[in-house]
Amino acid sequence: MKVILLNSGIGRRFGYLTKNNPKCLLKINGNETILDYQLKTLINNNLKNIIITTGPFENKIKKHIKIIYPKLKIQYINNPIYYKTNYIYTIYLIKDFIDDNVILLHGDLIFSNSLLRDIRNSKEANCVLVNKEITPPEKDFKALIIDEKIKQIGVNVLGPNTVFLAPLYKLTNRFFKAWLDQIENYVKENRVDCYAEDALNTILDKLILKPFYFNNKICKEVDDFNDLKLVKELLKKNNNIVLN
Repeated sequence: MKVILLNSGIGRRFGYLTKNNPKCLLKINGNETILDYQLKTLINNNLKNIIITTGPFENKIKKHIKIIYPKLKIQYINNPIYYKTNYIYTIYLIKDFIDDNVILLHGDLIFSNSLLRDIRNSKEANCVLVNKEITPPEKDFKALIIDEKIKQIGVNVLGPNTVFLAPLYKLTNRFFKAWLDQIENYVKENRVDCYAEDALNTILDKLILKPFYFNNKICKEVDDFNDLKLVKELLKKNNNIVLN
């Protein structure tokens, strides 16, 4: 199984903190960064076949990993036009490097070790993290669920059957290839400023994507200063939160 870790963005919402550094290197617990927490969790789950996508700060990410994780072999895919594309184009650049089932996640997620283990061991071949116990945040992804199948994903998805979605997917090679085909169609039409999920939505009537509920586990996206503060507080309460 391959892990795809998306880190090609600029992180504009953090202003001066990400002017000269990628968001994934923001410190959240002492000297440990978002990237450290993700890599430790992946390694703890024996997921070491990792692709990291990069944008303007590839060298800083490489340097950090080389120093902290010298034995970890990472495949880097750089998006040279990160400044005018969304991550739909970044995922498009990965298409020739996928030959296995995948774990796909955004580079700003903090999540528990047990949650990753649970979704990996789930009987569902294709699933994504959702939480129906909290009010779906306005700024985050939401999923429309009908008959326990995800029918639409987006920030502006509304309605009584919508729930919060955290962008951590477990997908078969076949499913992901179908998604990549739709992404390639979008790129050919120069629709590269939208979400990759917009392309995914066009095939969710043909392929089955199941919700994986994490109502009692930790999974938090670090999008802005408020999120960063909340994550720091969570980690301060329990320094081993990711390893539980």
